[in-house]
Amino acid sequence: MFIVLKRTSLFIGLLASVVLTITLVTVASLTLMSSLRAYVGGESLWSKAQKEASEAVVRYAETGHEIDYQQFLANLRVPEGDSRARVEMNQPNPRRNIIVEGFTDGRLDTRDIDDMIWGYKYFRWVPEIARAIEFWESGDGYIADLHQLGERLHRNAILDQPPADRAVILAEIKRINTALRPIEEGFSSALGDASRRARDLLIIATTLIALGLLALSTVLIRLMTSRSEKLERQLRLNEERLLLGFEGSNAGLWDWNIRDKQVYYSPWFSEMLGYDATEMTNAPPAFVDLIHADDREHSLKELQRHLDTGQRYQTEFRVRRKNGTYLWCRSRGKAIRSATGQPMRMIGSLVDIADLKVAEAVAFTDKEMAEVTLDAIADAVIATDAESRITYCNKVAENLLGQSAAHIHGWPLTVACRIVDESTNTEIDDIVAPALGSGTILAADSVLVLHRMDGETIPIDHSVAPIRNASGDIVGAVLVFHDVSEGRRQAAKLIHQADHDALTGVPNRRAFERQLSNLLARTDVPRHHAMLYLDLDQFKIVNDTCGHAAGDELICQVSKLLQQRLRDGDLLARLGGDEFGILLQNCAIEDAYRIADLLRQGVADIRFAWGLQSFSIGLSAGLVSLVPGTSTLAEIMKAADAACYMAKEKGRNQIYTHLIDDQELLLKKAEMDWTTRIRRALDENRFCLFSQPIIALQPDATETSNTSSAAPSHIEILLRMIDEDGQLILPMAFIPAAERYGLSTQLDRWVIHHTFKMLADRIKARSYGNAATTDAEPHIATCAINLSGSSLRDDQFLDYLQEQQHLFQIPWQILCFEISESAAIANLSRATVLIVRLRTLGCRFSLDDFGAGVSSFSYLKHLPVDFLKIDGSFVKDVLAEDIDRTVVAAIHQIAHAMGKKTIAELVENSATCDVLRQLGIDYAQGFGVGSPQRIYPLAVTEKRPALRLA
Repeated sequence: MFIVLKRTSLFIGLLASVVLTITLVTVASLTLMSSLRAYVGGESLWSKAQKEASEAVVRYAETGHEIDYQQFLANLRVPEGDSRARVEMNQPNPRRNIIVEGFTDGRLDTRDIDDMIWGYKYFRWVPEIARAIEFWESGDGYIADLHQLGERLHRNAILDQPPADRAVILAEIKRINTALRPIEEGFSSALGDASRRARDLLIIATTLIALGLLALSTVLIRLMTSRSEKLERQLRLNEERLLLGFEGSNAGLWDWNIRDKQVYYSPWFSEMLGYDATEMTNAPPAFVDLIHADDREHSLKELQRHLDTGQRYQTEFRVRRKNGTYLWCRSRGKAIRSATGQPMRMIGSLVDIADLKVAEAVAFTDKEMAEVTLDAIADAVIATDAESRITYCNKVAENLLGQSAAHIHGWPLTVACRIVDESTNTEIDDIVAPALGSGTILAADSVLVLHRMDGETIPIDHSVAPIRNASGDIVGAVLVFHDVSEGRRQAAKLIHQADHDALTGVPNRRAFERQLSNLLARTDVPRHHAMLYLDLDQFKIVNDTCGHAAGDELICQVSKLLQQRLRDGDLLARLGGDEFGILLQNCAIEDAYRIADLLRQGVADIRFAWGLQSFSIGLSAGLVSLVPGTSTLAEIMKAADAACYMAKEKGRNQIYTHLIDDQELLLKKAEMDWTTRIRRALDENRFCLFSQPIIALQPDATETSNTSSAAPSHIEILLRMIDEDGQLILPMAFIPAAERYGLSTQLDRWVIHHTFKMLADRIKARSYGNAATTDAEPHIATCAINLSGSSLRDDQFLDYLQEQQHLFQIPWQILCFEISESAAIANLSRATVLIVRLRTLGCRFSLDDFGAGVSSFSYLKHLPVDFLKIDGSFVKDVLAEDIDRTVVAAIHQIAHAMGKKTIAELVENSATCDVLRQLGIDYAQGFGVGSPQRIYPLAVTEKRPALRLA
């Protein structure tokens, strides 16, 4: 019974196949007829649009109305659209959208377009249809000519061309219309012939197919009967293999009958999604509802795209299990379509890709980390394959090459850039090849130059490393390029900064001395040269009055002026502060003096304005003649500095020429030699302190406490140097040199430190000594310490003084600081600030050498000092000279009027004391009232001086 039923089914199936075959042939024939009908209709629309276009362009020629021209263009779009569709259908891979767009412009019914495409594709080689296409192609040529004539007519209307040209165009349009009539008739005739032949062929084909299929069905029935059991066994075997294959690949099979909306799921679905087999068979859930909401829209779009276009269907999404968790799956499938292309059924698979997604996430993280790392480094990284083609570039490499990674991907490296060896100026053909050949990492042994495609060149360091696969084979290389442009710029900048002054931009002392040394070392061509050492006069006034910004501006102006007035080849350098050096090459001493005088005059002519203030400055210059091979750098610089100093000593704004036997310069040199001795003495602590009493001359000026009036209550600390042989050196031998060369501040600090230490020792001795010894020593009510002008200018001096006071706990009230009149005037603002601050702490001040300056009284009212020390040049001759006595008396009267006490120095005898007492002078100091006594450090045989603190 089963076999009978099976054979019956086979027969029915065969019969159905015969019917289906006939039906398909019929459908194909009808489709062809429909296609021909559509082409006939299209020809009618084509002909009508052509005629209306011709009429519109003729009207436009007569009326000139733009609407007629636009009507002409609109009608032409019909034949032109058909032409575009035909041209596209002739292509090997025609694009349907362009064909549809063309036929739509040809006003064809969109329902006929698919039939027209099908007919053209499969039957255009039929002679009748081929002849129709020839008529169509020739007609399109005339349409193109008609379009050009219309445009020409439109341009003539815009440009107002003569009527003669318009007549020619209209005649040509008439000729085209005449030529198109037989073409249209020929096209219609060819399509009619094709329709009739299609009809005849359909009848013949249908008859032959029916007879053939009848005979075939007889044979097939016999064969099918004998093979049915064998096919059934094979089917079961194939079905078993298919199911095992899906299960082995962790995948499930689904079969979707689109028309019946029925879906078959293989057992895998039940197992992997957690459903019972009966649930997936009897009442399966809607699969689209199982897709994760975030993936659903994309999955449906991919499915619909496959159903619409036939493109490959493959998508990934998450499927919800019965327990609520989600499983990543990949779905693939293909639709089975009808003869008309309509999808009828779709079969596919669903694969579990959870493990793959985990691996992808890990790989993505690794890749992202690698790319971020490579993009974060400062060097350019380029990867190539074994053929030196670029496969990867980081961001730095993109900037270095001037191209995006996507643009140059796959390019040979030699196309993206050229590499040139900077040392040999030879191009490197393939920088990757040595590493690929040797299989080792190759680093740069010289700087290369990268030439970009835009012509820019960049110096680089480089290294190349081969890339190997898992088998150890070299599959590419990695290049690392390091742009050394910035390093070179920085190096050049540092070299420039090392040799140039930051403010003016001219060479600095280092560069000047190097150039001078080179010049002095050249003895091959003996020539005379000269050097100028320049120092600005009154610069300090500008700096102190208006601030450093004004001083810097003045320095810049002077630097520019000097550069403008020098010869080509002369070297100007800023040696420091307001000092400049000029090297005049191949210049005799007479010409050098003339140049120096021009520079001096130019600076003297400057009227430097800052705010509301205006200043005049000068220039002191030291001139030294240079003869190569006869002097050293140190000797020349010392001689030039000494000559400049002599120019200042002689009144400033002058030029002083150095001469070998110049006694003044020799004396100056000796003074400069003192700087070395002073530094050595400071290092070896070879200084000592003396004290000299200052005696009160008036009863109300006494500063004693619990002692007789003869006891010295007021002393001045004096400094002496001890030479290498242990002999004492008086201050006038080394103090000028110390002040000139910036050592006086160090001496002041030495004096303060050791004076405070000495006073602290006496305080301690008085606190713990026996009463008899203590009472026998007179006290010190005032201890005067001299300060130099350098200390007045030192911003850290007050901090140092307070630090020492805190260290030794010396009462501020016993301290009196002496500053000379000249130092106070030269540092008026700073001196005033220092005096005011120390007076608030309890200190007192004395103005030394008063009267020696020309403006003493004008400055006196600005200095809040306690004592005036009358200069000894007036005091020593007060007995013999009435004028000196009058000056001393005048100074005393003015001082008392200002509330200040007077001290007369250089008092040599008691007679002078008597005169000074009569004049009302408060205090006297000198050998006539007390000689200096050494107080620190004491020699082994010396006794401690009879001095004690109050």
